[in-house]
Amino acid sequence: MKKLIFAALIAAISSFGTEARDTEISVGYGAESAMEHIPAYSNHWHGMNHSWGTFSFTIDHRFADRLWIGMGYTISSASADNVMQGRGGDVTWHGLLVNTRYEWLRRKNLTLYSHAGIGVLIAYMSPEWEPGYNITRFGFQASPIGVQWDLSRHAGLFAEAGYGIQGVVKVGVRVGL
Repeated sequence: MKKLIFAALIAAISSFGTEARDTEISVGYGAESAMEHIPAYSNHWHGMNHSWGTFSFTIDHRFADRLWIGMGYTISSASADNVMQGRGGDVTWHGLLVNTRYEWLRRKNLTLYSHAGIGVLIAYMSPEWEPGYNITRFGFQASPIGVQWDLSRHAGLFAEAGYGIQGVVKVGVRVGL
């Protein structure tokens, strides 16, 4: 009886490795975010020219065969040289988005998908002439074109093109849990 239970346990454990990924985490870098183009995100400060892009961290879960839903966190920062009367300031943005990803084409290691997210963007404004303060805005990301190349069953590289708080172009790594 012990041998039968042990054999069943080994078979069950070995089958976990062959199943599809149901939860993924990803880390990405985005360039040219909406915060650099939409004045309301920077409280209408002028000269926001020292942005370093965005870093995004997400966790997604497969809810249907081709549909993923998850949460994402995005951080970015920028400096302005001349906001008011020759004084500058810094802005740090923190975004929380509910994401959805729909895979519309799968071929071996290649997956094409679309990604959208909505949520909140909190900006910490640090002007030189007054104490810092927070502003809260609507956050979004719309990436109609995304490409993922699986390096193995548990890891892949991705690139997306779209617009929003995560950037016009976003690249990164996904790992299945």
